[in-house]
Amino acid sequence: MFKFLRKYSVWILSFGGTLLLIAFVAPDVIQRFAQEAGTSGTIQARVGNGETVGYKEWQKNQVEAQIIDDFFSNTITVDSPSHWFLLTREADIAGLTPPIQIPNDPNSIAQVNTIARQSGASGQTVLETFAHLQGVQRLMSMYRNAGKFSDRRLQKAADDYFSTAAVETVVIDATPQGNETFSNDAMQAQLDAWANTPAGEGDFGFGYQLPDRFKTEWLVIPSNSITTSAKQSPEFSTKEQRKFWRRNENDPRFPEVGSTTDIPEIVQNAYLETLTAQKRTEISRSAAEHLRNPRRGFNQQDGFIDLPDDWDAHQISYESLATTLQSEFSIALPEFGSISTWASTADASATPVIGTIVAVNQGERAVPFETLVDSAKEFAANGTFRIQERVSSPVIEDTSGDLVLFRLTETDAARAPHTLAEVQSQVEYDLGRIASWKKLQADASSIEQSARENGLLSSSVEYNTEVNAPRPVSLIETGIPSILSPTDRRPLMANAIGQQLALGAQIKNMATSIPSLEQNDRDLIQSIMDRADMLPLDVPIAALPVDKRIFVTESNENMALVLVRFTGTTPASTELAQEFVATTATAPALLPMLLSFDELGGLAEISNTFSFDALAERHNFERGSATVATEETEVN
Repeated sequence: MFKFLRKYSVWILSFGGTLLLIAFVAPDVIQRFAQEAGTSGTIQARVGNGETVGYKEWQKNQVEAQIIDDFFSNTITVDSPSHWFLLTREADIAGLTPPIQIPNDPNSIAQVNTIARQSGASGQTVLETFAHLQGVQRLMSMYRNAGKFSDRRLQKAADDYFSTAAVETVVIDATPQGNETFSNDAMQAQLDAWANTPAGEGDFGFGYQLPDRFKTEWLVIPSNSITTSAKQSPEFSTKEQRKFWRRNENDPRFPEVGSTTDIPEIVQNAYLETLTAQKRTEISRSAAEHLRNPRRGFNQQDGFIDLPDDWDAHQISYESLATTLQSEFSIALPEFGSISTWASTADASATPVIGTIVAVNQGERAVPFETLVDSAKEFAANGTFRIQERVSSPVIEDTSGDLVLFRLTETDAARAPHTLAEVQSQVEYDLGRIASWKKLQADASSIEQSARENGLLSSSVEYNTEVNAPRPVSLIETGIPSILSPTDRRPLMANAIGQQLALGAQIKNMATSIPSLEQNDRDLIQSIMDRADMLPLDVPIAALPVDKRIFVTESNENMALVLVRFTGTTPASTELAQEFVATTATAPALLPMLLSFDELGGLAEISNTFSFDALAERHNFERGSATVATEETEVN
């Protein structure tokens, strides 16, 4: 255990007190307490080398876990009784759990009595819980402080992270020539490697999984058509307008009603708005009823309709519905149409005519078209909006007041391609990129030499790209001006970085990005800074040999060569580095945290050390109804 602590101690160095304790366990906590009541059988769990945990022991552990949850959740976060059991077991094995101490001061006695009374536990159980809590806290503290970074290493980290270099860059992407040919075997091998990967999510952006796709048809009744119909209806007579005026005579917008007074325009408009809303509701109900009639009596499962094989012959077409509504409500013929080409659900908002609609009558929130499509049964949705293939949507009222219907005529859920032909053009493009990248790598030395002899502009023209203006780059981009004094700059930098970490940023993504590169590439920035470290500090950049100032480096992640020209460097000052190092002994220090993140994969890995899953694996822990039932059978 102690060897394990020493080995991984660097994970924890930057996290003090409460932050440390919170980081060790999952954030979605205390959800399983009620589910772990345990059965009355003899064996409740198995741990270690076949050791069993009896019912009485487990019940006591549950009580302790509940006490921790109720009274000490601000000190330590525990995911479940099983989690608490494993934490206390690890502390016990390490010899860190102290003997039970009976308090002798009034405040401590009162605290024990209060917890016992409110939890229903005995005083002895409360004291045992205190001892276990102390043991767990000692375990975590020892883990946190098991090792230290040397000042020399921290100084080096400050130099690495906070030095900057000003560079001009030219990015030369691997671009297919367009005349390449590839064998079917090569294309099939490329497809097989990435067939189940969504586009853009594999290495170099490879991925050929087809997304959720659909074809659709639609019907739209524009709001102005409804308004025109309401205005031309008998209900908009002068007599009805005056009735509306009298019914709303207390409306502060309206003058007092006079029998001979002309009806004010504001009253007319208000009445027309009301009448239009009524007409919109009537049209909506009628359309829904016409669509519902052919499927009356059909069974439903989970809110979706079981359609018969001959459904297409019975459902009402949108063209027929448009004609019916025109006749029934004296409106202009509603617009209807269809999209017969496949569209991705991710690009649903680009669907002609209806892609930009936002439903305001589908619950408490406005729902865009892409969300409605995403909810389709065929796309493994939960049925929130009851969308399914070959069944009309509910009547949608758009934010503009238009009434909209759509129907998915065909769907194709996300899948690997059935044949190469479905994605052949993309596969050929990607193979072209690979071929181009290999050629660029082979030509890197000659490209570098040409840039040194003729300048970056000449190279950018040759490869149809551009020279990116000089900009500072660093492994950690803070945005804090370097002209500030170290004393002023350090806390600002620490704050900026801490905020990024708190928001879930990864260290690798904090490095400066290079314009024209699609993916951020920390390795590229590292290679630039490594070259900057070798530059003499007492010689102006312009006076250095060209081979020191101009070089080519690879961005393998982007399949691109990057030509770099140094225009200046700003090493981290000794004072700034020393200030960062000095904080290590007095506060949750930034530099150890960065080193921990850098070397060990970030907060997620640190958190896992005392997570339930990690502990369960270390202690060979098994618990669950199936395990208990099996073991009880064996006992009997």
